[in-house]
Amino acid sequence: MEAFDFLVPANLQHLATLLQTPGRKLIAGGTDLIPSLRQAHSLPAQIIDISRLRELRFIREQNRIVHIGALTSFRDVQNSRILNETAPALVQAAGQIGSPMIRTRGTLGGNIANASPAADSLPALLIMDASVTMSSQNGLRTLRLCEFLLDPGKTDIHPDEILTDIFFEKLPSNCATSFVKIGPRRGMTIAIVNAAALVGLDSDGRINQARLSIGAVAPTALRCRRTEQALIGNLPSEKLWESISSLIQEEISPINDIRGTSQYRRRAAFILSKRALNAATQSLQTRMQA
Repeated sequence: MEAFDFLVPANLQHLATLLQTPGRKLIAGGTDLIPSLRQAHSLPAQIIDISRLRELRFIREQNRIVHIGALTSFRDVQNSRILNETAPALVQAAGQIGSPMIRTRGTLGGNIANASPAADSLPALLIMDASVTMSSQNGLRTLRLCEFLLDPGKTDIHPDEILTDIFFEKLPSNCATSFVKIGPRRGMTIAIVNAAALVGLDSDGRINQARLSIGAVAPTALRCRRTEQALIGNLPSEKLWESISSLIQEEISPINDIRGTSQYRRRAAFILSKRALNAATQSLQTRMQA
């Protein structure tokens, strides 16, 4: 087995120094990196364990902005009062990632930075219009999440940067969110397709906010912005959900792989979109009637 250096930075400043070395890999929960290293033909020169950087593990709300540290685990997301109140779709997504052990070790930042098109956290964050902050010796840089994701496994993060913070604005009270997923089995599975929706209703019960994000049907998880626009101003109904089918099909570009065919994914994307939109609408209507 090839030799490599295993480094554990004491703080973010120490980490910023270590990031100057080329050919290194970061490890936090290790739930994605360890399996990939087992399949790799060569190991990185350095593996940097950032799991002990407690300053990157937090969930807080300030001035209606919710901030989540990159090392926040999925179990922390599930158990967070703040996120259960402000981002139910993200909590629902976290609860469907892997096993309890994976959710304890796996981190939100790692799930984002790996940029898998099927990552469950991404649609739930995209409907929140989330942004990410990266840190380096040159300071901080912020990007919208939709701009951060470039291609499968590729993000707009510089070699000397680390993802530190994910944040989004708290939603108004007339909005609700939902996340749904299809996989080859009920638990511990990578999504064949996943989807998240946000619905806002005005005083007449018409949709005045709509956001829809689908994963595993394009090079990155994506927002279906044309579909969203078509929903605005309409009363929620099964007929309305059915009417957006063609728009969804135009916005996605699924592939065939070991988990599913492109044809299956197209059908699943439409069905999950309807389920997510309907679930968000019903949640909001129940809340408004209470």
